[in-house]
Amino acid sequence: MINAYFGFMHNPFSRNVKIENLFRWNNFENLARRLQHFLTEGGIFILTGNIGSGKTTALRAFSASLSPNSYRVVYSNDMMDSKKDFYASILNHLGVVPSHFAGDSRRALRKHLEEMTRVKKQKPLVMLDEAQNLPGFILEELRLLLNSEYDSRSLAHFILSGHKMLQERLSLHENEALRQRITLKFHLHGFSLEETCAYINHRLLSAGSTAQIISDSVLAKIHEESQGIPRMINKICYALLLAACASEKKIIDDILFEQAKNEWH
Repeated sequence: MINAYFGFMHNPFSRNVKIENLFRWNNFENLARRLQHFLTEGGIFILTGNIGSGKTTALRAFSASLSPNSYRVVYSNDMMDSKKDFYASILNHLGVVPSHFAGDSRRALRKHLEEMTRVKKQKPLVMLDEAQNLPGFILEELRLLLNSEYDSRSLAHFILSGHKMLQERLSLHENEALRQRITLKFHLHGFSLEETCAYINHRLLSAGSTAQIISDSVLAKIHEESQGIPRMINKICYALLLAACASEKKIIDDILFEQAKNEWH
């Protein structure tokens, strides 16, 4: 409905955004630089941020930037309730049939990672999203995977991504050995007001908008309501576009904003 009404080529605030159309703000670019540095160092990279702050999108963009000849990326946000689940998740993504026994799967994974590194000359990069939900015994398995050849190198790079609870989990005494293997940490902040405005305008322009649809005062209100969190910005903007269609308005002003507030609360 909004595409036809406003002349968009697609929904400007859809989750499905092509990598080349991503909005790249300062915090995003800083993260990209640190991830590139991490590739040379290895170990564990901890990425945190508020819910909806763009962590998964940033990982997707980083993954797309890597040469498939040099890196084999494994991304998983699976729920893991056992060691068997942990190894099965990674092995399935690598195209290896897991065993019914966690110990056998661990050995199979080590062997496959070793082969990828030494024979195929590919560096495995394992991204575990929603990592704040990982049970303690899986964090311990992760530590064991990082041990290879008397601690001189690890079989893979690991990126753990999650909200602030992940940092709280890692700060526990029981995770001291794993914490010592963390190479870099990064927290993805929400947008500033200027970045929120630039983000909204970028998404509208990418969808084919040729005129200002949202007033400056409403842009400021969107930032305040969303706290600069991209997912919330998308939700609010889509609700406002729908309200504009229903009201047959081409400009989203303060009055329409107040009328549509219930749509995202």
